Amino acid sequence: MRETIIERVTADPYAKLLGIEIEKVEEGYAEVSMTIKENMLNFHGAANGGVIFSLADVAFAIASNSYGTTAVGINVSINFMKAGMLGNHLKATATKVSKNAKLGLYRLIVTNETGDLIAAADGMVYRKKEQFG
Repeated sequence: MRETIIERVTADPYAKLLGIEIEKVEEGYAEVSMTIKENMLNFHGAANGGVIFSLADVAFAIASNSYGTTAVGINVSINFMKAGMLGNHLKATATKVSKNAKLGLYRLIVTNETGDLIAAADGMVYRKKEQFG
């Protein structure tokens, strides 16, 4: 399953556009990273919130689909704690909090290269009947 997820995310056009790299994949857990580039900045000169969310969302997708059953996001609540800045290397982790046959809850954390908390989120998935991959 791990290889299938890595292959799919590596081929994902949006993840490629953002330069997202997969760092670690385990059952119920994922780490991904990217570097903030100039075209990712908002009019304040900080990383656009959508870019930070996208990084967390990729980790969320990997972790929630790591069991082999297709999981689709149904809700994410994100809190932005500190601005990401040009050149920052951001890391997002997604960790399973709770899982049953239909739903899964994941904690998403985004940090910069010095360990500062950039964003924290909770994401819920719905688990479909079909297998992932």
